[in-house]
Amino acid sequence: MMKYFLTLFFIVFVMMSNAQSIEKFNDYLGQSNQVIFVKTPSVNSVEGEMFLYQRKSVSHQWKLIDSFAVVVGKNGLAKAAGTIIPLSNKMPTKHEGDGKSPAGIFPLGKVFSYHNLKNLQMPFVRVDTNFYCVDDAASVYYNTLIRQDTAQQSFNSFEYMRRQDSLYEYGVWVLHNSNPVVAADGSCIFLHVWRNNHSGTTGCTAMQRDNIIRLISWLNEKKNPVLLQVVGE
Repeated sequence: MMKYFLTLFFIVFVMMSNAQSIEKFNDYLGQSNQVIFVKTPSVNSVEGEMFLYQRKSVSHQWKLIDSFAVVVGKNGLAKAAGTIIPLSNKMPTKHEGDGKSPAGIFPLGKVFSYHNLKNLQMPFVRVDTNFYCVDDAASVYYNTLIRQDTAQQSFNSFEYMRRQDSLYEYGVWVLHNSNPVVAADGSCIFLHVWRNNHSGTTGCTAMQRDNIIRLISWLNEKKNPVLLQVVGE
């Protein structure tokens, strides 16, 4: 019985610690009432934890809704250029091809899937092999979702949004380097399905398939959801 209560106390303590940690970012969260809070233990860590927070309004306290394991870039995190939150000067700055996920606060774009999803509370696009995300930093389409059959100019590299595997079966576009788009500051950053719990990505944040399905079902455009991604303390 004592072991049970100690375990319960530990779980509550961890949840309270995480609830307290998000409070220090309130000044940067504006009108967002849903936050996907990702923390990694170090700047070079591949494995991390995702916490889903929600509040009724900016005058209410955050409530922890869910949490689960994630992986980030195969080379860890790098701070997004121009990020508004204070990050270590020792952390490298995100750039194209560095294999790092961006640290900072980012609005979310469309949910995407290979399937025609219903009853979502976010903008949605069903992707097929005609949908590309352009990662050619010299292209006018850089960091943009396009349909190949409507492209008016050429580009030298891109990602298929409908892959031969399940990694993009469910995903969310992260609006990193999107307003404005700056050449070579990083592109095609998504939340998506992972390969496994220890294989890093090329710069996205990934998780188990069941968890991203829960995530996209929870997201609500009216709550101005954002991704907050940092090295944990």
